[in-house]
Amino acid sequence: MSDKLPYETVKRFTEAKIPQDIEDSILDVYANYSIDHDMTTDDLPSFFNEVGVPPDLSKLVRNDELVIEGTNIVDFQELLRCTYNIFLYAKNEVVITGLWKRLLEESGRSSQFPNVTYMNHIISVKDLQKVANSVGFADQAALINMMSCATHGKRVFMTYLDFAEILGKLGLLKR
Repeated sequence: MSDKLPYETVKRFTEAKIPQDIEDSILDVYANYSIDHDMTTDDLPSFFNEVGVPPDLSKLVRNDELVIEGTNIVDFQELLRCTYNIFLYAKNEVVITGLWKRLLEESGRSSQFPNVTYMNHIISVKDLQKVANSVGFADQAALINMMSCATHGKRVFMTYLDFAEILGKLGLLKR
């Protein structure tokens, strides 16, 4: 058995067909924000509330990942994909949270920052190195690649939502 992740597994997550009823409900709410003007990042909190995204997850969304580059105008395709993924993450919260908490414990972050709620924690490359060292994994380049995959090469830390996306790409989330 190969230890390589088949690209088809990743593709099933990144290119998943959004069910028509979910797409329609997202589009209906989006239309309310874009009739008179372009939807902007200022509209996102109320949009997520109206569409039914859990507040503890919607507050983790990075606005800069949902806009047309160089503006604060929301890109509908990015918003659609993000909103659908958050619904998927909410459905799989037990799995995601269990693994995320374990990662926080193994990295020492949960004891180092005990007053931070688990969803608000971040994991840095250094934290990943601690976990890797504790299990005898020495491939530092793989850790950098993991972080790059999690954040699309934009950050040197990952969030709960980044971690959830990795689990989706690994095929560990149920649709």
